[in-house]
Amino acid sequence: MAKIPVVSLDVWKDLYAEAMSYESIKPWNILCEDSFFGVQDPASGHLGYGCVLGEMGTFLALAVYRGAEGFNTYQRLKNDEIPEDESFAAQNCLMAQFADREELEKADRDNIKKLGLRFRGVQAWPMFRSHLPGYFPWHLDEKEAVFLTCALRCASDWVERIASGRLDPDDHPGKVFTYLLKAGDEKPPRGFEVCWTDTPVYKPAPPQPLVLDEKRLTKLMSKPPKRGGAWEADVYSLPAPIMDRDRPYFIRMVMVVDRVSGFVLPGGVVPPEQPAHEVLADALLGGVEQLGCAPGEICVRDENLSALLEPLAKALGARLTVGDLPTIRRTKKEFDKMLMSRGARRQ
Repeated sequence: MAKIPVVSLDVWKDLYAEAMSYESIKPWNILCEDSFFGVQDPASGHLGYGCVLGEMGTFLALAVYRGAEGFNTYQRLKNDEIPEDESFAAQNCLMAQFADREELEKADRDNIKKLGLRFRGVQAWPMFRSHLPGYFPWHLDEKEAVFLTCALRCASDWVERIASGRLDPDDHPGKVFTYLLKAGDEKPPRGFEVCWTDTPVYKPAPPQPLVLDEKRLTKLMSKPPKRGGAWEADVYSLPAPIMDRDRPYFIRMVMVVDRVSGFVLPGGVVPPEQPAHEVLADALLGGVEQLGCAPGEICVRDENLSALLEPLAKALGARLTVGDLPTIRRTKKEFDKMLMSRGARRQ
């Protein structure tokens, strides 16, 4: 079952103090969401990239994106390169949000009560969460709480420098104003020095190439299947969290459908750590086995997935195309309606 990490009261005390200091300067009235600063994580030594959220007034927060990967994900979200219905499972950051009381969970309210703090009004209650790709936003562990404390303190200093005219974040194109821990500092978040560092460039490790099940393919192609039409194939996250691990996660639906008929082939659900190209290859092969026919065309939504599935498409004699998946989109809507209807009946 999901477990809330244990964080000492002293660490919570520092975190709430820095959050209240940050909120008091109303940074969302000063900066837009395109500006970033860097801050070093005392535990790992890696850099995070802080961004003030709230220029539209609807979501007030400080987000600290983990490393180049987190920074890249945020840029892709802003540029609409990640589908909107996948954004909830894509973030890689720590978040200090100022929410309404109703948004807090019991653990949040308990911490506030233990610290003897009081908050009133809308968007006035600090709420801290850790976001990881494929996982439900969850409570901080102690190292994350210390890092977010550091980031909030540095964010307040960064905003005040800009507001007073002492710093222009656009002074050094291609650079990020960054807070580094001083050597020998033993008690974060004190003891930072500042410098300009390079804007992070994310270079993801290449995924493992698809390993085809040669025995399965040989058996399948010993009697060449009939040639079908176009099949759409995709893997997407379901928004309901699964709570059977220490940290809640989102399962992913594997979906393969015939573009013309809308017939849904066996797919199933998989955990977030399973590579999309591997589970899709298995589902595509399963579809050929069940129907006794192979697609003439396999349609996927992005170039990377297409490249990874190329060995399977070649083995099946199918053409791979990249683009919109209208039949899957319609099927997803119907499936979501069914889930919502079941949820409403249970209530």
